[in-house]
Amino acid sequence: MARAPRPGRRTQRWSARFADPLPRAFFDRPTRRVARDLLGTVLLRRRGRGWSAARIVETEAYVARDPASHAYRGPTPRNRSMFAGPGTLYVYRIHQVHCANVATLRGEAVLLRAAEPLTPLSHPPRGPGRLCRAFGLDRSHDGKDVRTGPVRLVGGEGDPGPVVVGGRVGIRRAADRPLRFALRESAWVSFPRPPGWAARRPSGASPRSSRAGARSRRTRRRRTRPSAGGRSGGRTVGR
Repeated sequence: MARAPRPGRRTQRWSARFADPLPRAFFDRPTRRVARDLLGTVLLRRRGRGWSAARIVETEAYVARDPASHAYRGPTPRNRSMFAGPGTLYVYRIHQVHCANVATLRGEAVLLRAAEPLTPLSHPPRGPGRLCRAFGLDRSHDGKDVRTGPVRLVGGEGDPGPVVVGGRVGIRRAADRPLRFALRESAWVSFPRPPGWAARRPSGASPRSSRAGARSRRTRRRRTRPSAGGRSGGRTVGR
């Protein structure tokens, strides 16, 4: 069970903004800009009469003429959501996990890599596969509109903080392009952390859970594989 702050005044403030999603024009811009500006926004998932919420802390951009993108060779039945218009969810399954993207310009999208819980979640949303698991996202959400559907993106509160930029994770082609964006001080950024990242304890985490996380990080540093829930070598945002 992921540790997260208990619902309180902060969560109540977010509930007042659930009906105010990001405008369509936010996504209808250069994909690199959208990927960076999504940091600090809030991902929402309808749960009965309530909502689950988490703050986006890490993204990756997949742009035109990008050999790592699923849209590199044009539209297919699998990637059609990348061509359905700005603000469309593109959710695909690979190696038993799902990954969620938001379409921007035609054939381009932003991968949602990690988030910081604002309400209790069943799994820690650190890594694209874990984020989808925590929010219960699967292929049934592919093609949904993030303005009107059960999964939404709303604006954040204030300046999200400094951002670090690095190469993308879990792909073989064009991995060195600086298209991965993360909040520098967020402990919810996925592994391996990008250059310049600075550790900070997740808000609401107990000392015990922080020690456990530290042991996990030490173990992961000895490995060269990307984080669980991410994409393994050769896996791409689209094909």
